Amino acid sequence: MTRRVLLSAALTLLLLMIPVRSYHRLVPTPPEGTLRCSVPAEDAAFYGTLVRKYIDDENLNMEIVKGPMNLDSLRSGAIDMLVIPEDADSLWTGVLTSRSFADGTVWVVREDETEAFRRINRWITELTASERFNRMHRRFFSGKSVDLSAISQYDNLLRHAADSIGWDWRLIAAVVYNESRFHNEANSHKGALGLMQIRSSRYTAEQLLDPATNLSIGTRYLKKLEKMFPSPVPMESVKFALAAYNIGEGKVGQLIERAREAGLDPDLWESAASMLPERHHTVAYVENVLDTYSYYSRIYPR
Repeated sequence: MTRRVLLSAALTLLLLMIPVRSYHRLVPTPPEGTLRCSVPAEDAAFYGTLVRKYIDDENLNMEIVKGPMNLDSLRSGAIDMLVIPEDADSLWTGVLTSRSFADGTVWVVREDETEAFRRINRWITELTASERFNRMHRRFFSGKSVDLSAISQYDNLLRHAADSIGWDWRLIAAVVYNESRFHNEANSHKGALGLMQIRSSRYTAEQLLDPATNLSIGTRYLKKLEKMFPSPVPMESVKFALAAYNIGEGKVGQLIERAREAGLDPDLWESAASMLPERHHTVAYVENVLDTYSYYSRIYPR
C-alpha cells in the first residue's frame, strides 16, 4: 500500500512539472465508442477533410460515411453527426445545428448532445477565423477564396467594444483570436481568463468569463496603452499598445528608452523591438495580430 501511495505521489509530481501552454480549453471528455458522421456526397473530399481535421483536433473516435443519410438517420441513431446544407425554410426538430460555415453548411447533432454541440461550435469558430480554412477552401475549389459571413459568434460585442475606443472591430477580433482563439472559457496557468485573457483582482472570475465584460475591460486597457505610447507615425502607437498588452507597459517603456539611447527612432515599434532577443514572443505576437487583422480586412467588410 505504501509503495502504491509513493508511486501515485511521484506521478502527480511529474505531471505538475510538465509545462503548460499560455491558455488551455475546457474540452469535455470525448465520448466512448465509435461515432459516425455523414458528409454530402457532392464535394465529399472537402467535407471529409474538414471532419477528419475536427476528429484529429478533438481526439475523437469517429468514422466518416457517405450515402443518403439525412436528419431521420441522425434522429434514429444510425449516425451521430450530419454535415448538411443549411435550409432556412425548414424547421428542424430534435436536433442542434452549429453555426454555419462560409459555404452555408451546418453540422448537426441530436438535441441531447449538448457537449458535442459546444465542442463543434467552438472548433468551427476557431477554424473559420483562421487563414487555414481559407487555404483549404482554395485548394479544393480552384483557388476561390472564402468570404466570411461572420468571424465569430461575438461579432456584435466586438463591434460595440471597438466603437467605444475608436478602433476597427476587426483589429480587436484579431487580438481576441491570438489571445484565446475565441474560446470564452480559456484560462491561463497565470490566472488570465476569457476572450482577451484578462487577469485582474478587481473582477471576479464570473465577471471575466462574461464576454461583454471581458471585451470591455480588454479594449479599454488597449486604449489606455495606446495613449501611453503616442507616435506621429500611423499605427505605431497601436503596435506599442499590442506589445504592452503582451509584455507589460513597463517593459515597453524600457525598450523605447533603450532604442532612444541607441540612436534609433523611439516613435517606431521596430526600433523598440530590436532591443529584444531575436524571435522574442512579443515581436511574434504583434506580427501575428497584425497579420490576422490584415486577413480579416481582406475577407470581411468593415
